[in-house]
Amino acid sequence: MYQTFTGSGRRPRQVNLSGRPTNPFANSTTAPGGSGAQQAVASAQQDRIARQQQRDRIQASSRIQKVWRGHHTRRKTFKTWRQVWDDVEHNAHTAYPTSEASLRQLRRLMLFFSPKAEPSDVKRLTWYGTRQITTSETVPCDGGPWPRAYAKLQAACVAALRARSKPDADTDREVLGILAYAARQTPFTAREAIAYYEALTSTPRLPAEPLQGALLAPLSSRAAYKGLVILLGRPLDPELLQLLKTAADPQVLSEAIASLRDRTTSTRERLWLLGNLIFLTGQSPSNMAFTAAVGRLLGGLADDVDFESPAIDVDNATFDHDILSNMNTGLVLNTFLRQQVLTLLDKHKIQNLLSTTQPASNGMQVGGHTGAENAQILASYALTLLRCFPRRADDIRMWLHLGPTNSDTASPTGYLWNAAKSSATFNDIRSSSRGIVSLLQTTFPSQQQRDDWTVILVFLEMFSFDLKIMDDEEFMGSSPHAKKNSAVPVADVASLVTFLKNLGFTLVYDAAELNSTAPVRDLSALQPRRFTSASSSATDLADAKPMTVARLPGLTTEYLKGVITALLRALYERDSRRHFLPRDHWLMTERFDMSNFTRDVVAEEQSRKEVESLDAEDKDDESDEEDLTLSNGQSLRSGSGYASVLRRQEARERAQKKASRQRYLEAVAPRLEILQNMPFFIPFHVRVQIFREFVELDQLKRRDGFLDPDMWRQSMMFQPQMNVPLRRDALERHHAKIKRTQEFQDAYEQFYDLGDALKEPIQITFVDKWDMPEAGIDGGGVTKEFLTSVITQAFDQHADDAHTHFFIENDQHLLYPNPTSFEDARIRLQEMGLKKDSADAREHMRELQKQYEFLGRIIGKCLYEGILIDVNFAPFFLKKWALSGGSNSATNESHYRPTVNDLRELDESLYRGLLAVKHAENAEAFDLTFVVDTEVGPEGRKEIIEVDLMPPNGANTLVTNENRLTYINRMAAYKLQAQSKYQTNAFLRGLGDIIQPSWLSMFNQLELQTLIGGSGAGIDVQDLRKNTLYGGTYQIGSDGQEHPSIKLFWKVMQTMQDEDRRKVLKFVTSTPRGPLLGFSHLNPRFSIRDSGQDENRFPTTSTCVNLLKLPMYKSEKVLREKLLAAVNSGAGFDLS
Repeated sequence: MYQTFTGSGRRPRQVNLSGRPTNPFANSTTAPGGSGAQQAVASAQQDRIARQQQRDRIQASSRIQKVWRGHHTRRKTFKTWRQVWDDVEHNAHTAYPTSEASLRQLRRLMLFFSPKAEPSDVKRLTWYGTRQITTSETVPCDGGPWPRAYAKLQAACVAALRARSKPDADTDREVLGILAYAARQTPFTAREAIAYYEALTSTPRLPAEPLQGALLAPLSSRAAYKGLVILLGRPLDPELLQLLKTAADPQVLSEAIASLRDRTTSTRERLWLLGNLIFLTGQSPSNMAFTAAVGRLLGGLADDVDFESPAIDVDNATFDHDILSNMNTGLVLNTFLRQQVLTLLDKHKIQNLLSTTQPASNGMQVGGHTGAENAQILASYALTLLRCFPRRADDIRMWLHLGPTNSDTASPTGYLWNAAKSSATFNDIRSSSRGIVSLLQTTFPSQQQRDDWTVILVFLEMFSFDLKIMDDEEFMGSSPHAKKNSAVPVADVASLVTFLKNLGFTLVYDAAELNSTAPVRDLSALQPRRFTSASSSATDLADAKPMTVARLPGLTTEYLKGVITALLRALYERDSRRHFLPRDHWLMTERFDMSNFTRDVVAEEQSRKEVESLDAEDKDDESDEEDLTLSNGQSLRSGSGYASVLRRQEARERAQKKASRQRYLEAVAPRLEILQNMPFFIPFHVRVQIFREFVELDQLKRRDGFLDPDMWRQSMMFQPQMNVPLRRDALERHHAKIKRTQEFQDAYEQFYDLGDALKEPIQITFVDKWDMPEAGIDGGGVTKEFLTSVITQAFDQHADDAHTHFFIENDQHLLYPNPTSFEDARIRLQEMGLKKDSADAREHMRELQKQYEFLGRIIGKCLYEGILIDVNFAPFFLKKWALSGGSNSATNESHYRPTVNDLRELDESLYRGLLAVKHAENAEAFDLTFVVDTEVGPEGRKEIIEVDLMPPNGANTLVTNENRLTYINRMAAYKLQAQSKYQTNAFLRGLGDIIQPSWLSMFNQLELQTLIGGSGAGIDVQDLRKNTLYGGTYQIGSDGQEHPSIKLFWKVMQTMQDEDRRKVLKFVTSTPRGPLLGFSHLNPRFSIRDSGQDENRFPTTSTCVNLLKLPMYKSEKVLREKLLAAVNSGAGFDLS
C-alpha cells in the first residue's frame, strides 16, 4: 500500500521548466535553438506583447471612432451653419441693413470658417468683407463689440492667405483689401502687430498694390511699429520703401527699433533694418530716437561688416539671397545699403552731434531724454562711427572737434572730460591698478558702467585728436592767440595719466587673463599648425575673440589698448619737451621684481622667438594664399559680387588669425609687450641694459656662441659643412678695402650684398690715394673708424653738388632724409639725356634707394656693436624709428602719425606760418589754397613742383576758417611723411635688417638719440680718471701714486673746455661722448701707456683698445699743445 496515496487515482500534472525534452526518444535536432528556460521566457514575452497589441487596437479603434464621430458631426454642423449663412446671403447684394445684422453674419462665419478644409470659405469671407465695407459707409460699425469683431475678421484674412494652395490674383487682391480695411479699424498690440507683419512677409507672391495697402494700414497705431520692424528686417522693393516713407512716423519707428534687443535680431536683419531706417527717416543725430537706433544697429554690425569697401553692384533681393543668406561676417555692402550708410558721414550733422550734450539753460529735457542721457546716446553714436569708419576717423574727429557751428560754448572734449573724470569707473581705475582685471571681466555690467565707458572712450578718442592739432602753448594753456586752450587743464593731466597708466598696464600685462586663457609654458606642445587644432593649448587663445569693454558691441580690449597706448605715448612725448609732470610719475616699477626684471625679459624674448619659429610654417602658407589672392585680385574683382565677398571674407579670416596669434605671443611675453608699447614704465638705464642683452643674445645665436671676432673667424674656418673655398669666401665677403675720401661708396659696393650678415664682424683695410695700406691692426678700432668715416661722409652737408645729399639739416642742424633727393637725381639724369622711364634711369633710382637702405644698415651696425657716433637726427625722424613696428624688419613708418608739433622740428618758419593761419580771425586773408610748391633740383637748375593737397581740385580750394585745420593736417602729412616716404622707408628697411624694430620701440626719440650718440652731459673727468687703466712706465706701483706725466695729463684735461675734452675722447675712442652708464661701461676701458721720452712726438692712439699712447711730457704747456694738435689733426693710424 502506497503511503502517499491522496485518495485520487489521477496522475498529477507535471510542469517541465528545465527546457529539456521529457521524451527520451525525441530527436534533439528538431528542437528549437536555445535552452528551455530561455525559450519559455521568450514565449511568455511574446504572449504579453500580443495581448497588449490587442488592447491597443481596441483602444485605437474606439478613439478613431470617437474622432470620426466628432469630425462627422462637426462637418454636418458646419454644413448646416454654412447653409444657414448662405441662405441669408443668397439674395443679398447690397449693404447689411443694420450693424447688428452684419455682426451676426460675421459671428456665424467665424463659427465654421476653415479655409484649409473648405476653400469655398474664402469666397464667403470676401463676400462678407465686400458687403461690410459697403455697410460701414452708411451704418456706424465701431465701438462696442466691433473692435473685437474686426480683429477676428483680420485673423480670418491672414488665415485665408496662409491656407491658399496656389496664388489667385483676384482672390488675393480681395482678401488683402479686406485685411487692410480691418487693420485700419483694429487697435493693435505689439504682439498682434508682430504676428500681422510676420504673416504678410512670409506669404509669397502676393499682389503688390493691395499688399502695400495692407502693410500701411496698421501704421495709425503706435504699437503696430513693433511689427513694422519685422518687415524692415528684410529687403524691400524701392516702391514699397518710398510708400512707407510717406506713411511711417520717423520718431515712432526709430523708438521701436531702438527698443529691440540685440539677441532677437541676426546680422542679416540688423543690416536691412539699418539701411531701411536711414532711407525712411533721413534724420539728423539731433533726433535722439534715431541716433539711439542707428547707434545700436551700427554697433552690432561693427565686427561683421566692412562699411568702407567698395559696394557690390547688385539689387537688394539678389544681395540678400546670394550673399547675406550664406555669410554672417566679413560682409561688404551692396549699392543701396552703402548709399544709405554714407549719409551718416555728413559733416554738418556730425559737427552738431554733441551740441545737445551741453546743459540746457532752462533745465528742460531734450528729445525726451535728460542731458546726461543725451550725452550717453550721442557719445555712443560718435564712438560707433569711429569704429565703423576707421579710414574717415580723422575727418569724424575733426568735425567733432570743431563742434556746433556758430557756437561759443565750451569744447565738446572739455564737456566729455568733466563727465569722464567724475564717473565711478574712471575713479576706480585711477585709484589702483590691481583691481582693473575684475572690472573689465564683469559678465553683466550695469547700465551705469556701460554709460561710463562710452563717455570715457569718446573722450579718449577726442583728446587724442586734439593733441595732434594742438601746439605746446595751447596744451599748457598759455597761448596768447588760442581761443580755446586744452580741454584738459595741465593741473588735471597727472590724474589723466595715472588713469591711462593703470588701465594700459592691465590691458598689456594681463592680456592673457583678460582673454580667460593662460600662456602655454611647455613650448614642445606648440608644433606648426597647432593654432588651428582644437586640442592644442594655444588654440583656445588663438581662436578666442578679444573680449569687449563693458559688453559694448565692437569695442574690444584690442581697440581700447590701441587708443590708450597712442594717447600715453603722445602725452609722454609732450612731457619730454615741456616737463609738466614729476620726474618719476611715469614709472610703474612697483608692479615688477626689478632685481630680476632684465633676466625675465631676456627669457621672454627667447621664448617668443621659439614660438615664432615654430609658427613660421603657418605664416609662410598664409603669405602664399594672400599673394595668390592679391595677384588675381584685379581680374577677380571684375567677376561676380559673391566671389568678391568670399575673397574679402578669407582676407578677414586671415587677419583674425594673425590677431589671435599676436594675442598668444602677448601672453607669452607680457614684460616685452610693456617695453614695446609703454616703455616709459621702466627706467631708461634698465632699458639700455636690456637692449644690450638682446644684442648679445642675437650675436650668440648668429655666431654659434662666439662673441669675440677672432674666435668667430676661426670657427668659420673649421665649419665641417663647408669646404675650404666656401669658408674663405664667407670670410672674404666680410673684408673690404676702403680708400680715404670715398669711404661710403667703397663700403656700399663691397658690403651691400651682405644684407643682415653685416651684423657679423667685418675687417677693414684703409688705403690712401696711392692705394697703399695704412698702418694698424684691426682689433675693432679700425672698424669703428671705418663706420664713423662712412657716416661722416654720408651726412656731410658741405659736399659739392655732384654728390647726393642723403640727409639735410634743419635750423638746429639736426639731420633728416633729404625729401627732394629722388627729384634731384631725376633732374641730373635728364641733363645726362636719360628719360624718366628708361631702364637706366630706373636702375639709377633703385641704386639710390639701395644706398639709403645701406645707410640704415650702417647706423644699425653702430647700434649693434655699441659704437657711439657723433650724429644728431631730427626728433620727428627718430620718432619713426620707435614707431616703425614689425616683428622682423621695419618695412615702413606704419605707426607714425604726423602732428603740427613735429613740423617745428622740420621747418620752424613753416610751423610759425601755419600757427598764424590757425589763429587768424580770417584765414582767407592769407589767400592760400590746398597746393604746396616744392623747389627741387641742384643749385642753379631748380624746378618748382606743385603738389595738390586736396585732389583733384586743391588749386581752386581756398583755405578758410572752416577748413584750415584740414589744411594744416594735410600740410603736416605731406611735409613729414609723404614727401620723404621712399627715402625713409628704405632707410628703416636697412635699419631693421640689423636692429629688430621691436627693440627700438623701447625708446622714444630723445632716448634713441642718446642711444646713438651717447650721453649729452659734459665729460666727467673724475669718472674717466677713476676708470682708466695704465700700462708700461705709467703703471701704478705699490705706492699708489700716479706718474708725473699722468698727473699733468689729468690737470690739462680738468682745465680744458668741454669741447676739447670731447675731441680727446673722440681721438681715443672714436666718439666724443661717454657711455650712457658711465665710463665703467666703456669696453675696452680707457687706457694710457707711455710712448717714449721724446717730447717732440705727438700723442697717438690705438682705437681698437681705446689706448692713448702718451709720451712722457714734463711740461704742462707742451703736453697741452701736443695733445690738442694731435686731436685736431684728423689723422688715422698712420700718424705715428
